[in-house]
Amino acid sequence: MPITLPPISRRRWIKGSLAAAFVSSMSEAAEAGNAETWVLFSDTHIAADEKLEARGAVMGENLARCVNQVLKLGQKPFGVLLNGDVAYLDGQQADYATFLNLIAPLRENAIQVHCTLGNHDDRKHFIGAMTSPQDPHPVEGKHVEILSSATMNWILLDSLFEINHTPGELGEAQLGWLDRSLAAAADKPTVVMMHHNPQGPIPEGKKATGLLDSEALFKVLARHKKVKALIYGHTHTWEHKLHEATGLHLINLPPVAYVFNQSRPNGWVIARATSDSLELEMRALNPAHEQHGEKIQISWAA
Repeated sequence: MPITLPPISRRRWIKGSLAAAFVSSMSEAAEAGNAETWVLFSDTHIAADEKLEARGAVMGENLARCVNQVLKLGQKPFGVLLNGDVAYLDGQQADYATFLNLIAPLRENAIQVHCTLGNHDDRKHFIGAMTSPQDPHPVEGKHVEILSSATMNWILLDSLFEINHTPGELGEAQLGWLDRSLAAAADKPTVVMMHHNPQGPIPEGKKATGLLDSEALFKVLARHKKVKALIYGHTHTWEHKLHEATGLHLINLPPVAYVFNQSRPNGWVIARATSDSLELEMRALNPAHEQHGEKIQISWAA
């Protein structure tokens, strides 16, 4: 499964075969009509040296700032979902040790953290640092997870193909698991998350940079009307568009670390789920950025 880091406070989260069940106070809040709050991080690129700078950003400092901002939210989030490229370049063991230290304040405040794998992660080092031998592995060689709350489902996929190699891939086994899991999951609005961006046909002379089996993924998602959105990272660009063939919302998360285009914001996203919709709000590390506070609305009815 993508790594589930329990709260350091030892607050227990009861897990079912397909989903993490949430503590009664959170369920009661959702039933009372309050929005469920989730936090979305992506592309933290943490190195062993938390002071390391790349492309004008100190990655460790950026993550620490994001963590601090999350702790100041008025409502404690149901969880933090970190969408791949946890590590800086090739997933060294020391990178994950530094990452764990930087997110410790979340866990000390009884906030659960879930991580997926990106192309700059090393599966062996990642698992060694942040999983238990008892964690289930429903797809051999991949790490997948389903989270279910009173309002919605999240399905976290593993698109790591080769370490420090740009393209990603889900593979037939994972796609089959996804199809079966969507059919079996609770009939609630569902959002699928993976690190790599979906990619169409590659023009001649160009190299693949996104998900190699994007077409196969969309064929699976199109069979399940409960799926409302696909969220990904990888390109370090905050963006929203609709998939032409399926109508799915495609959400590209901003990076916590550095941007490729200096006009773009880095930061994190608040996801607020109600019985009617999911609202995504951009929280730029530079609050003066024109996209700070920008919101995307996803109607469950659509």
